[in-house]
Amino acid sequence: MTHCPRAMTTSRLRAGAVALLAALALAATAAAPASAMAIPSPKPTFALSAFGTAGAQLLHGSPGRVLRGAVRVRNVSGHAVTVILQPADIQNASNGNADYVTTPLSQAGRWLRIAATTIRLEAHASRQVAFTVSVPARASGASHYLGIVAVDAADLATAAAHRTVKGKSFTFYRINRQVLPLTIRLPGQLSRSLALRSTKIVVQPVGAGLVLSLLPGGSELIQGAQIELHVLRGAHTIFSYASTLGQLFPTTGLNYRIPWVGQPTPGSYHVLGVIRPEGSATVNIDQTVQFTPTNATQLKHDTPPAAQQPPPGTPSWVWFALAAAAGLLIALSVAVWKLARRHPTQLA
Repeated sequence: MTHCPRAMTTSRLRAGAVALLAALALAATAAAPASAMAIPSPKPTFALSAFGTAGAQLLHGSPGRVLRGAVRVRNVSGHAVTVILQPADIQNASNGNADYVTTPLSQAGRWLRIAATTIRLEAHASRQVAFTVSVPARASGASHYLGIVAVDAADLATAAAHRTVKGKSFTFYRINRQVLPLTIRLPGQLSRSLALRSTKIVVQPVGAGLVLSLLPGGSELIQGAQIELHVLRGAHTIFSYASTLGQLFPTTGLNYRIPWVGQPTPGSYHVLGVIRPEGSATVNIDQTVQFTPTNATQLKHDTPPAAQQPPPGTPSWVWFALAAAAGLLIALSVAVWKLARRHPTQLA
């Protein structure tokens, strides 16, 4: 049995076309944005709320007294869940919001005792859980802040199981965590203050950033502080920034990080701006910060290449690969079409 060279050539052309189509598909997959692989947020399995009031809970008392309250835990899923309740301190997070810290407790979270810390609920069931707050006899200040944190025990078990896996790998997992803030109001005058202690450039694996070291004071939290600033190199504005800080709790410092736009180079930068805290004096920013050659070396060493440049769109090499593959595919299609016209029976 003899083989026709033209038929074999046509078969090879068809195989090449199939291979190019596969290459196009792979290139398109590589060009897909990373957000396509984001982990979906799980649906909440429970709800935590103050019993008898809406939103945060405010308790009035005096030093040496024991205050009482309750929370409501409700199963919003169609299966049984176990919810763990924990007392928490409230501190300032680096993004300007509240950070609920469950361990170690060093502030007003130590005053809180929860009647039941592990709650099992059948589908759509709810339960009232009592708590007490023992205010120390030497407590001072008008307001103190703490919280109750609730988590799904199944989420914690999943996270613990992932930590036992050996090898060089990592896993992203989400924990359904809900919090209920508590404010303890003691006798005394309410006041707010905010001070800027320092301004500096820091280098982290996520990139360079401008860090404002803030110290809220007084006896009441500050809400909705507006911040505006400009970073200049000589007379040239490198970047501008404007945002609103959610909550600033007194007596706990805050290192507020502002991502650096672009790539800093060694030298001096001038930071001009203002912070407008609600109910407190305005804080003016007029400081010079240094980015040293040592900082530049550390940034290059510690920061992944993806974080050293602004987030790109589709990489340019992908478009070149797609264009080249498309050109070859067109050429193969034309060759197959010409052979089909010359030898129609061999292509049947």
